[in-house]
Amino acid sequence: MNENFNSTLLAILLTLNNLEVPLSPSEQAALTKAGQRLAMRPKNWESIIKQLMDELVSNSSFTQLYQVKKSQLDAVKDKITFELLPTESELKQAFLDSNEVVKRAYFEGKPDKQSKEILDLTVKVLTTEKPEETAQKLPSLKRTSQSLNQPSKND
Repeated sequence: MNENFNSTLLAILLTLNNLEVPLSPSEQAALTKAGQRLAMRPKNWESIIKQLMDELVSNSSFTQLYQVKKSQLDAVKDKITFELLPTESELKQAFLDSNEVVKRAYFEGKPDKQSKEILDLTVKVLTTEKPEETAQKLPSLKRTSQSLNQPSKND
């Protein structure tokens, strides 16, 4: 998957993590549907995300926060590190109610940068009953958000 794909999905997760206004049941259903569609057809991600954003357009809090997070990620996309993603322990804690085995993709002891880890995480979060609450259970998303809000050393 390309960097734009990963930054788009991370922007959605970061938006959910920082969202202060609860999502409506129809917005939660739109996220679930998008997560299911991403799981089945990840190559169609652009149209899936466009449709999701069209369905969430009336939620100005979500759309504005998403735009901020997306532009922050786009500014540093070559510096997005997989160390910012949740640890296995954080994943297990966030998905405690799930019977699913939650693991990170590793290659020779290091995160596998070619894996679909960001996609898999996004699908898991979006398809939970309350995606914003699940995203808020992941401390790594808070860390990522904080690191994006830090001034760069080049500023």
